[in-house]
Amino acid sequence: MGVWAYGGSLFPHSHTPRLSIRRAITLDSSRVIGNKYKWLAMLTVGIGTFMSTLDASIVNVSLPTIMASLHTDLPTVQWVVSIYLLVVTGLLLTLGRLADLVGRKPIFVVGMVIFTVGSLFCGLSRHIYALIAFRGLQAIGAAMIMANGPAILTDAFPRAERGKAMGILGMVVATGLTSGPALGGFLIAARGWPLIFFVNLPIGVIGVIMTIRILHSQPRGHEIYFDIPGASMLMVSLASLSLALSDGPEKGWLTPYIIILFGAFLVFGIAFLIRQRTTAHPLINLALFRNRLFAAASASAFVAYVATFSVVFLMPFYLTGLLEYGPEKVGLTLTAVPLTTAVISPISGVLSDRIGSRALGSIGLAIASIGLILISRLGLHPSHLQVIISLVVMGFGQAIFQSPNSSAIMGSVRTNMLGIAAGMVATMRNLGMVTGVAISSAVFTSLSMRYMPEFGPNVGRVLAFRTAFIVAAAICAAGVFTSAAKGSGGSEQQTVNSEQ
Repeated sequence: MGVWAYGGSLFPHSHTPRLSIRRAITLDSSRVIGNKYKWLAMLTVGIGTFMSTLDASIVNVSLPTIMASLHTDLPTVQWVVSIYLLVVTGLLLTLGRLADLVGRKPIFVVGMVIFTVGSLFCGLSRHIYALIAFRGLQAIGAAMIMANGPAILTDAFPRAERGKAMGILGMVVATGLTSGPALGGFLIAARGWPLIFFVNLPIGVIGVIMTIRILHSQPRGHEIYFDIPGASMLMVSLASLSLALSDGPEKGWLTPYIIILFGAFLVFGIAFLIRQRTTAHPLINLALFRNRLFAAASASAFVAYVATFSVVFLMPFYLTGLLEYGPEKVGLTLTAVPLTTAVISPISGVLSDRIGSRALGSIGLAIASIGLILISRLGLHPSHLQVIISLVVMGFGQAIFQSPNSSAIMGSVRTNMLGIAAGMVATMRNLGMVTGVAISSAVFTSLSMRYMPEFGPNVGRVLAFRTAFIVAAAICAAGVFTSAAKGSGGSEQQTVNSEQ
């Protein structure tokens, strides 16, 4: 029988070596293609995620300019911000579930198109109600993007690298949310408020092209029934809660308007839960919340964003009103948080792949609590370095927490429910943002009115700021325990393994 000489070994003359070589080459090629794809998918998802989260905060700094330009009043112009948060929050879970059924790529593509078109019409608006309407359209696209980004990346990255992927995505989210005021101020000073919307157009077009050409299509779910009544109940419930939390500090928590909104939240929320328990095709499988990892990680995310957005909301007022920083200095100072997040989030994500999310999440929130206490102690005459250090400590803790926690949520569900898990991540973020602004605004407003007549304007406001940040620190500290309740560090991997 003839023989082959191959790699110093002798093989019988057969097709086995040829097949082995061909298989090895094929596997190598797949590995290279897969490795390239995951980073291209990250870039594509990152573009959409950055735009959609940036627009949640960039408009705030433009409100005075828009109010003057479109000849409107403060209560009306605030809807430019409120409608975006309301629509996004109300649709996230619904669109996440819809993507599980019809495929994530088509929902993401449509979201990018809607967001880009909405940005164009926002910039062209010359009437306040047209701008509010097109912000709502823009928010529909943003919800489609936010509800699918983590799920697309969970599919693209190997299970062992899920934490790293969530870390990088967390960096993008934090950078988008916290860089809005600084970038918005620069764009408005350069060309006026429409530019904050027009800047999305070239990025959006590139993102649409990349989404179509790069992202793989995932298989559709076996079920084709979509629970429209349940989705409607959920949207009304979450939108009512968001609006109540947003308007409560200004209008008063016991006014009929706010009480009706909280009542709508409860009535439609209970109706939604009843329907999910009785329908054959629920929008959300409530058994997910019996999963300790999923429930605890979701609660921890909410708590963390409540604390984070207390700082994002109050710090500009503190820096401008008490420390008399100019707009440029305020913007540069606040970039301490996204810069810290950009450095730390990918590292914490990689660590979570090795040691799990429980310890990292609790440690991160403990550090963030310390940062909030440092911020509360700044007083009337801190050095600029003290302000920066306090913000860096808070941002460092949040960055350590966010990536492992998002990875835990995504890793606690089966593949056919990644969309709803991604929607839960974004929903907790948005509800936390709205709640953080509501709580910090209520504490600061009520205490400043109480303290200013007794201690004078500056000292009274310092005491009100201090109390608001201490409240945020206490909320953040509570998250240490909810994060610890997730269970052992290996829970995510065990959940994933159970799917195989």
